[in-house]
Amino acid sequence: MLAQPAHDDSPSRPLAGPRRASPRRAATIFWTWAPALVPAALTAAVGLLGLAVPAPGPGEALTRVLSAPGAGEIVETARRSDVVGAPYHLVMHYWIEWFGDSVTVLRLPSLVAMVIGVGIAGELGRRLFSPGVGFYGGLLLAALPQVSRYAQEAGPYALAFLFTTAATLVLYRTLDRPRWWRWTGYGLLVLGIGLAQVTALLVLAGHAYIVLSRWRLSRQPALFWWFPVTVLSLVPPAPLISLGLRQHAALFLYRPSARWEMAWSAPEALAGTAGLVVLGCAFAARWPDRALIRELAVLAAVPPVVLLAASFVTGPFWAPRNVLFVLPPIALCAAVALRGLRLRAALVFALVILLAVPQQRAIRQPDGHQDRPPATASP
Repeated sequence: MLAQPAHDDSPSRPLAGPRRASPRRAATIFWTWAPALVPAALTAAVGLLGLAVPAPGPGEALTRVLSAPGAGEIVETARRSDVVGAPYHLVMHYWIEWFGDSVTVLRLPSLVAMVIGVGIAGELGRRLFSPGVGFYGGLLLAALPQVSRYAQEAGPYALAFLFTTAATLVLYRTLDRPRWWRWTGYGLLVLGIGLAQVTALLVLAGHAYIVLSRWRLSRQPALFWWFPVTVLSLVPPAPLISLGLRQHAALFLYRPSARWEMAWSAPEALAGTAGLVVLGCAFAARWPDRALIRELAVLAAVPPVVLLAASFVTGPFWAPRNVLFVLPPIALCAAVALRGLRLRAALVFALVILLAVPQQRAIRQPDGHQDRPPATASP
């Protein structure tokens, strides 16, 4: 892509921008690293707070039970019951074998994954928009209760959050300057998504839209390498997905009640009361690259809408943990809406923290992880 002026209204401007020599000043170094490191550090601090206090929830208890046997027994059990969770249980089997099975140890992989994922979200905002947007978007994300809730959950959800956020960043970098090693990295991340959490593959709908949007503006045939790369990346987890669908075939015969109530409560269930403030700000996002805002909107909206629609037609697929990866684009759009409005941005951040405190306390109670999701919800 050709470099365009910094204030060009075209949505096809390159993500990297023109390269200019700049002095290695302290401010330059800070705004290069702060959008990733500061939100990641905040996520780590909040996640470590009360990490071992809540008793293991139903999903965590199942993780401990299914990850304890030998690798062969885990595979055999997965073939009979829940094959899509086998990769995660195999990883946790070796983790437990090396470090033990205390509550803190079981939750550490999720905490590390969420910390890195939030840092990558800040870096995504820095590269797509500006250092300030990445910094503030990362802070908003770190403050959300759902982020720390699943940073303290011994489950695959934080890993899926990490892989999807990293895949989005790598995709944008690859579309900016297509290279075979970047496509390879993107393909490996898609493979990781499929092995970590099947429902997280819905992020590919947003990625497909991004590819088509950028191709419509640049007409570069190299962008369509996305399709074969993605298909090849889905080949290894395809047998797991196929067998998993057969194992959960009963979901397609189930008709949940109170479906409209589920739909109306979905935004709050996904982001919490504090997240509703962030979501409201996201609707006000404006940027010269209008296509970029549309792309993030598709990334944020399509996965929840698809799961909610599936819950109306077949089984209860909707669960907030299944679409946790839509929070980064929402937070970044909110940061875009508040860019340049320092006082308002500070007030919104303070309001988000204030509204998040009750839920942050609740999830750190001894029974804070006992909020059992619907028994038939898809993993």
